[in-house]
Amino acid sequence: MFSFGRDREERLAALTAAQQEAMEELQKKIQLKHDESIRRHMEQIEQRKEKAAELSSGRHANTDYAPKLTPYERKKQCSLCNVLISSEVYLFSHIKGKKHQQAVRENSSIQGRELSDEEVEHLSLKKYIVDIVIESSVPVEPLKDGEEKQKTKKKAKKLKARMNSRAKEYESLMEAKNATSESPYKAKLQRLAKDLLKQFQVQDSSSLANNKVSALDRTLGEISRILEKENAADQIAFRVAGGLTALEHILQVVISSTNLNAVLRIPPKSLCNTVNVYNLACSNCTENCTYVLFSNKITFLMDLLMHQLTVCVPDEYNAILGRSANKQVFEGLTTGLLRIIAVVFGCLISSLPDVNNQPTAPKIIQEVKNKPSKVEAFNSRVQDLISYVVNIGLIDKLCCCFLSVQGPVDDNSKIATFLQNATAVLHGMCQLCFAVSGRSWPIFDNTRQDPTGLTAVLRTTDLVGVLHMLYCILFHGTISDPNMASPKESYTENTIQVAIQSLRFFNSFAVLDLPAFQSIVGAEGLSLAFRHIISSLLWYCSQHTCEGLLHEVIVCVGYFTVNHPDNQVIVQSGRHPTVLQKLCQLPFQYFSDPRLIKVLFPTLIAACYNNPQNKIILEQEMSCVLLATFIQDFTHNSGQTDNQSSQQKEKFFTSQDYLELSNRFPCQAWEEARQFFLKKEKK
Repeated sequence: MFSFGRDREERLAALTAAQQEAMEELQKKIQLKHDESIRRHMEQIEQRKEKAAELSSGRHANTDYAPKLTPYERKKQCSLCNVLISSEVYLFSHIKGKKHQQAVRENSSIQGRELSDEEVEHLSLKKYIVDIVIESSVPVEPLKDGEEKQKTKKKAKKLKARMNSRAKEYESLMEAKNATSESPYKAKLQRLAKDLLKQFQVQDSSSLANNKVSALDRTLGEISRILEKENAADQIAFRVAGGLTALEHILQVVISSTNLNAVLRIPPKSLCNTVNVYNLACSNCTENCTYVLFSNKITFLMDLLMHQLTVCVPDEYNAILGRSANKQVFEGLTTGLLRIIAVVFGCLISSLPDVNNQPTAPKIIQEVKNKPSKVEAFNSRVQDLISYVVNIGLIDKLCCCFLSVQGPVDDNSKIATFLQNATAVLHGMCQLCFAVSGRSWPIFDNTRQDPTGLTAVLRTTDLVGVLHMLYCILFHGTISDPNMASPKESYTENTIQVAIQSLRFFNSFAVLDLPAFQSIVGAEGLSLAFRHIISSLLWYCSQHTCEGLLHEVIVCVGYFTVNHPDNQVIVQSGRHPTVLQKLCQLPFQYFSDPRLIKVLFPTLIAACYNNPQNKIILEQEMSCVLLATFIQDFTHNSGQTDNQSSQQKEKFFTSQDYLELSNRFPCQAWEEARQFFLKKEKK
């Protein structure tokens, strides 16, 4: 009996031990499977990282991949070059750069041989490009920053006081002249202008009653119907009747409110109607636009615009991180103000006659006696205005707006219209700045002075973020890859108009300060974005007729590359066809029609001059003799004075052509360029 019990215990113990062993074995298997699952998961993550890095480094199998310009959530750094990398575009641009590749080759070698480009890229992504775990940002000295702000505020206040003082003198002169107009609507416009002031004169600060709002809208509607014909006599009659002053009084209510959601005395729709009437009063009317400048009403418009941007736009730090601005900034009132300012600038510029590159003033001012003082007055007013805009921080606020646009605007006409007018304002500022201060030196002269500070702020803001915005709306949308055989989609008219205005701004800034333009756009990150933008727009123009856009693109490439070897390399890099090849493959008319030749050939000369590699690429698509002949005709005709030569010059080259071509390639290098294109290169 005792033996039986002992045997039973032994069997139970053995069974328990076997069960324990089986359980431990099962746990080991489970742990192994768990470890294997984690290993596979980590491998998949690593593969995805490598795939993403591979894409962002441009080594995509079938396309010239356009990486994102959206800032990384966690920034990266090149530990070798100690360079901060904020987005895929900057990553791709940095590891492809000469300095980085040279540094990698100097620090690494495989059995004594030099690394290939592919090995350099792979090693860069594996070893040198690292995430920044703790961002060691250098603290900004609040005292110094505060002093700088106080200094700019003080300067802006001083400028405004000086402009207001001059405006009073100008208004007194205008009253003494007692300007008249021959408009058939003169009496009606006088009555309507008085009605505007009467309807707005309310004793308290409460909102206008509905009946007064309706009366205001009716009055604005009547004025609009008269002014929309853009008859100068009608526009002048409205201004003489005090119409612009009445509109200014109405718009004053906006500045009185510092809260975005506050109920204004006048509804937003009525304010937009007011801005529309102001725009109609200035559209294509040199006299009224000159009055807006000299009476300093333009400063009120700038202050009102700054108020709107300050209320709606977050600080610069948040915008740079890619956070969205308040969408109300893209609504009608802000866009309307930008449109008025762009119209005034455009009208002033169109009235500037080109007289031997000398500083000029609008024709309306030149007709007045004592012309030199009037020209000087115009120049000083424009310089003060631009300097004022820079010092109040308006450019920085616009930069926030551009940086907040992170995607397409194909179906968003409000944002597209805002971007068109904002870039038109920047374009106008550059043109006016050049007209009053930049004509005293050649475009290719590196010694420049800018008393307005415009060039400096455009440099520090990377062209106000316009290039960043243009890249995002072109490549973060739904358009098919331009390298695909049969793209099914295209850019909308909204996007194309934004692109045209953006390129006009780039080109006007290049004329104002070519070295600054080339260094900004040719820098790491932006140079890649610029190449993708130009390549995509050239592709679009090859599929659709859009001469205005194509010509701006061609001219921009010329400014980008002229006398700049590093930028010349950029236009022949990337997947074929490169930017340079696409320019050489433009329709036959650009190589036969004199009007189109004068657009394309200076850019081809700028892109290939003193660059044998680019010249070889050019020769694969066309004959360099064509460029040499173009240069010969230009230089020969420019030096002739006899009648026959003058007739030939008039037929092919006008005086305006000589002015434009001398701004696109240095005059002293034309003959040297001709010899370069005639010389045979060893392939």
